[in-house]
Amino acid sequence: MLGLWSIPSSPLRLRLHIAFSATLDDVVRSVSALRTKGIVPRGGGGGPEIDEPVVFPWMPAASVYFDDPDGHSLEYISILPDAPRPDLTGRVRLSEWRLMNTRQVG
Repeated sequence: MLGLWSIPSSPLRLRLHIAFSATLDDVVRSVSALRTKGIVPRGGGGGPEIDEPVVFPWMPAASVYFDDPDGHSLEYISILPDAPRPDLTGRVRLSEWRLMNTRQVG
């Protein structure tokens, strides 16, 4: 059983975060699928709206965040097969990540 409270009624006033493992194709498709439902896809941390998944280079993983109706942070995430890049800070767009990895291989 999973219990979620709305932010104002949460016993500790917590904003919860839950990540759902998904295929990379599903993470990519989630951006437009969320928009068709009127949900804003974000790059995490309450950041700006995105038009493609973001990648956390240190993992690496492609990710799309969004809020549920009660304000909790939900995430679709797909671990990528590439080598981690802890030297890169923050997040990069998936298209940028793919370019960087193409250059490393080729």
